[in-house]
Order: sequence, then structure tokens, then C-alpha cells
Amino acid sequence: MPELALYKVKLLDEFEAREDDWSFSHFERRLTQVKPAANYQDAKGIIKAAHLANNWPKTVRRYLLSNYRFHGNVSSELTETFMQVLAGMTPLELQAWRLPPAGYMG
Repeated sequence: MPELALYKVKLLDEFEAREDDWSFSHFERRLTQVKPAANYQDAKGIIKAAHLANNWPKTVRRYLLSNYRFHGNVSSELTETFMQVLAGMTPLELQAWRLPPAGYMG
């Protein structure tokens, strides 16, 4: 897998270190501040790449879960990543995010 651009790594590191209740929209907004030509599609690519690199788990998880909570679904290109994240969550974590038990997502 190719290495991530430095601005992506710094962005992911920044959000991995955050302790507030940020959401996917904060991540996307910050991305456009760092890289003005970027958009939400680029954010999704960064999240997918971060997951594939097996790094920045808090960032990947919060981005996906907050996106799901807001929209009621995740985009098709992130569905597999989302399901993998859900599979690693405890029933208590699923409940805290108001998600159905793993295996009941449609």
C-alpha cells in the first residue's frame, strides 16, 4: 500500500489525539482547511486508507460512527470498513452509539 501524504498523516494524527466529541463534519472541514481543494470524497478515501493501514483506529471509528449516526447509513465505498469496525465493538459500545447489535445492520 502506498504511503499516505504528509498532510493526511498530520490530519489523522491530529484527530487521533483529540478527546472531544468531534464528528465526521469536523474532520471534513479541517481537511478543507489543510488542503483547500479537498472535499468529503477525499475524506472518505483518507479514512479508508487509514483503516487499511491499521492505524488511527479512534479516528476511523469516530468518523464512521458519527457519519452513520447523522445519515443513517455509510456510503458504499465505506460499508466494508464500517462493518469491520462494528464487528470489533462490544455490545455496550454499540449501545452507547445507539447502534443495533452486530449482525443486524442492513
